[in-house]
Amino acid sequence: MSNDSNRKYIIAHDVGTSGDKAVLTDLQGNILNSSYVPYSMIFPSIGLAEQDPELLWNAVVQTTSDLIKHSKIAAKDIAGMGISAQMFNLIPVDKNYHPLMNMITWMDLRALTQAEHMLDLVSSEQFCRWTGNIPNAKDIIPKILWLKEERQDIWKRVHKLLDCKEYLIYRLTGKCAIDWHGATVFMLLDPVTKQWSEKACSALGIPIEMLPETMPCTAIVGEVQPSPAQDMGLNAGTPVVICAGDVGVAQVGAGTARDGSANLYIGTGGWIGVASNTLANDPQLPFWALNHIKPDKWIIAADLDTAGGSLMWFRDQLCSEEIHKANTSGTSAYQLLSDMATNIEPGANQLLFFPWLSGERGHLGIGHNARGGFVGLVFGHTKSHMVRAIMEGVAYHYRWMIDAIEQSGVEVSVIKAIGGGCKGKTWIQIMSDVLNRELLVLKSPQEAGSVGAALTTSAGLGYYPDLDSADDLIPIDHVVTPKSDKFLRRYNELYAEYVEIGSQLQPHFTKLSQVK
Repeated sequence: MSNDSNRKYIIAHDVGTSGDKAVLTDLQGNILNSSYVPYSMIFPSIGLAEQDPELLWNAVVQTTSDLIKHSKIAAKDIAGMGISAQMFNLIPVDKNYHPLMNMITWMDLRALTQAEHMLDLVSSEQFCRWTGNIPNAKDIIPKILWLKEERQDIWKRVHKLLDCKEYLIYRLTGKCAIDWHGATVFMLLDPVTKQWSEKACSALGIPIEMLPETMPCTAIVGEVQPSPAQDMGLNAGTPVVICAGDVGVAQVGAGTARDGSANLYIGTGGWIGVASNTLANDPQLPFWALNHIKPDKWIIAADLDTAGGSLMWFRDQLCSEEIHKANTSGTSAYQLLSDMATNIEPGANQLLFFPWLSGERGHLGIGHNARGGFVGLVFGHTKSHMVRAIMEGVAYHYRWMIDAIEQSGVEVSVIKAIGGGCKGKTWIQIMSDVLNRELLVLKSPQEAGSVGAALTTSAGLGYYPDLDSADDLIPIDHVVTPKSDKFLRRYNELYAEYVEIGSQLQPHFTKLSQVK
């Protein structure tokens, strides 16, 4: 790409669980170039999941450097930079902002004891009244309490408690701050004042001074400092917009910023996020109530921790033959699995799959003790039936989340589909059939996070003042409609059984977890 001194560009990062995707865009969020660097997870033992913060930082440095080199643009033409990242993690740092341990990731379940006793300190109703949210075992508060109670050697050295993006922002700018969207993920933010809730922090014994300064998602948090600028090929002093975490930027990057617009994300994990002009949550069956990138709006969301992760597990553990065939034929193992599912009639011959392989967050009453599994297996079922059942099980769960959100009073008027699970034809068609709704699939379904980060950065720099109108910028590739009414009755009946059986399994999962 040739250099045009009259143009300005944005560099935006989407620092995910498995790697960092960085993009170079114009001021309207159109992707001109991209770079990706993967990194690993660390699983010290069952239930524990960590990442090395230095690997995340190195990936940000490398992808930025690659973009500058391969795009052949002048550093002076970079108008600004923004970073989005995975959320619900914890990185405790000392006074020099050095991590005191590996990042405890959103998948980690070490804080089960703290989660169980947390509501003895603050009731669900109080949490909801003070912060609009109610945390569970995978959230940040139990992780903080675990650190305080179980690792006092580290706790006494803690200066700040950061999430993934906030650590990276500090490395980039030398400023310690968090956006309002990310702060609501801590579930300690007062939704009215946009400041940390003194009542919640005091009740939990979390020193408020350990939390970063809060600011709007479109605020310029600082400038790229000389050392990282040199490593990345940027000019020192390049503005950095604080941006937001993955759920927030996906809401903008999917073109779902307007009230009632929803994005349905299918990646390793998955979620449904609905833009809302009002804050709504249920203390008994809580969703996420997260601040939108626009300060006066909200994202009402629910997640499924192992959406695409369920199919990934099945591929890795039970499909060595398909993986070998894919490797020798030069195709994707996921494409072979998709073809297998396509050849099975809807309903998978009454086989149900519950996609709770990593526990869940309490949405719909499904908690951290939940486990996945097949129900209804008979001799006649094949591996192809199981693949179809996994795809349908994930779809049933999304329908359950959407139904619950709408029952809370939040209307879902349009659904746009994003994430790697939307790339093939089979799974997204199953999703449309089970939901009995139209799904608008983005032209670049895996780029929504990066595009949203770029648009947020552009807005923060003053180039793009109205993020609602960004909905009209995001191109739709195609619309998936329910195939016919032929199988709707079957799916309706199986969905009802999924909800009934899934609900009844929950106390048994708790009992299973107590078997030593």
